[in-house]
Amino acid sequence: MKISIIGSGNVATHIGTALKKAGHTIADVTGRNAATTNELADNLQAKANFDVSAIDSSSEVILLCVKDDAIIKVASLLPFSEKVIAHTSGFRSFNILEKAGNNIGIFYPLQSMKKEVALDFKTVPMLVEGNNNFTSAILNQLANDISISVHQVNELQRQYIHIAAVFANNFTNHLWELAEHILQEQNLTLDILRPLIANSAENIATHSPLQLQTGPAARKDFFTIDAHLNLLHNEEEMTKVYKVLTESILKHQA
Repeated sequence: MKISIIGSGNVATHIGTALKKAGHTIADVTGRNAATTNELADNLQAKANFDVSAIDSSSEVILLCVKDDAIIKVASLLPFSEKVIAHTSGFRSFNILEKAGNNIGIFYPLQSMKKEVALDFKTVPMLVEGNNNFTSAILNQLANDISISVHQVNELQRQYIHIAAVFANNFTNHLWELAEHILQEQNLTLDILRPLIANSAENIATHSPLQLQTGPAARKDFFTIDAHLNLLHNEEEMTKVYKVLTESILKHQA
């Protein structure tokens, strides 16, 4: 299948690479940043393009791999067509593409992505949705070509999945950042916690989080909780986070 990709960032890079590896042709990569657009186009053996309205007319699918806030603007610049047009947002509706064509949908990879971090795309859950059977079939085919985990979900389901992913991934990563800050204040590094983090990730693969919860809040060890808060008395933000999460664990362990 011939595909045009709009965007040259993390998602565009990984999706484009996966589609190319699966045997699809990437016709062009459209972007604003000349350096990243040219680099990705070269890697995908595609044409570098800098005008949304000048996307290859022979492409069958157009994927908008841009920031959520840019989707509507980019879609408005596309010539109205019967091509399959999809964005990669986990939260936005496909309806924001309606000015671009009649066949619109969602092609959302449920994974954090960084250009510089290798990714086995075959394990990435793909959430797809189309506004009609034709669009759904095309997007489902593309998703199955690059992943073994493809899910047809509706908009509300996808939005709740997105919220759950923020809790499971973004918030968790931020907590690791705060943990690293605590250690650095004591001239220590995150290396001391990496085995603990790795073990937690391994355990969650086969158990419910509720079964795995440990720590002073789960034990109702209020002496230790108070001692922790005393050590954090100069860290207002982290004290608030500690209290909120401790209260949540106490509630769910009740």
